[in-house]
Amino acid sequence: MLFNKIFILFVFLSFFSSFAYSQENLDRELQSNRNRLNEIKSEINQLKTELEKAQKQAVSVMDQIEIIDKKIALTAQAKGLMQREQRILERRSANNQTKLKDTKEKLADLKKLFSERLVYMYKYGKIKNLELLLTSQSFNQAFVRYRYLKLIAEYDEKTIRDITAQQAKIELIQKQLNDDLDAKNRSILEKKNEERNYSENLSTKNALLKDINKSQSYYKNQIALKQQEQQKLVSIISTLEKSRKNKEKGIEKEEFVTIDFDNFNKGKGKLPWPVSGKIISTFGKQYDPVSKTSVNNSGIEISSKIGTPVKCVFTGVVRMITYMGGYGNTIIIDHGKGYYTVYSHLGEIYVRKNDVVETNQIIAQVGDSGSLSGSKLHFEIYGGNQPFNPQSWLKK
Repeated sequence: MLFNKIFILFVFLSFFSSFAYSQENLDRELQSNRNRLNEIKSEINQLKTELEKAQKQAVSVMDQIEIIDKKIALTAQAKGLMQREQRILERRSANNQTKLKDTKEKLADLKKLFSERLVYMYKYGKIKNLELLLTSQSFNQAFVRYRYLKLIAEYDEKTIRDITAQQAKIELIQKQLNDDLDAKNRSILEKKNEERNYSENLSTKNALLKDINKSQSYYKNQIALKQQEQQKLVSIISTLEKSRKNKEKGIEKEEFVTIDFDNFNKGKGKLPWPVSGKIISTFGKQYDPVSKTSVNNSGIEISSKIGTPVKCVFTGVVRMITYMGGYGNTIIIDHGKGYYTVYSHLGEIYVRKNDVVETNQIIAQVGDSGSLSGSKLHFEIYGGNQPFNPQSWLKK
């Protein structure tokens, strides 16, 4: 009987140890998400100040559009982080609900066992204990029985303390459940406010774009900017690939998440489409009728409505989330052995740097950040620091 009680207590305490570890991970993830959200909000406020200053100084409409586009992109990122925050809170609440149920059940078991001990003590109590000692056939047997009875008494005291402690933990879990519900409601209201800001900035941007829609110089400047950013993108991927190789060689000691990648090359011609829509710009050299110049497209562009889910095409690790002129919100995913995919013009983003993502996992929404022609997804595939034609890799 005593050993059964000790075993149950051990399982109970082990349960709380794993519970604390799980909660710690969720707490850390939640805090990291909130820290990034605060950083983005700070950047948005800086851009707001910069825009007000630009408007007072009558800075060119083109420069104002650039600032507004960055605000739109960052606001979309903030919305994505708020959505992510709500999901983390939901996970933590679901986790707490399960733990609360299990804790109550295990606490009930402890109380039942202790109740049985109390009944036994009430019936026999000290008389039974004294009888055990007096009927001992030797001093050694009496000593062993004395130690046994002392151990039971100490265990009973510990059980009382544990029951009290677990009741306190139940109250703590219930409090966190209430706190998480309040936090989720605040996050929902916060997201609605950011959605209003997003709509206002988008209306302002579209109005300014309409004013200079026929401006050849602005259009050419934007195309030139995108070509420059394309070279920057190649440089970023080259740096990421160098870090990956250095990590493999043990040269880099900083954190660089790795997984056992599948062979990306085997997916050629079989990859799922990152978004549903129609291809409006193909890979390679293209003639642009508006600017009347040739531009080199390192990916494809797929027309799709704002808010359409964007999916990862292959298992990988998120290496970078950034804003790039001409590309807008951009995610770069590492698929191992030198292969990367790039997703641009994004709206809300649901992943963070170093997240491991799976094939067909929703990572973001289609947006129009960095775009001159409405909502769309710009998608690229790299291997060995060279861009490939995505159409050759996607399912026909």
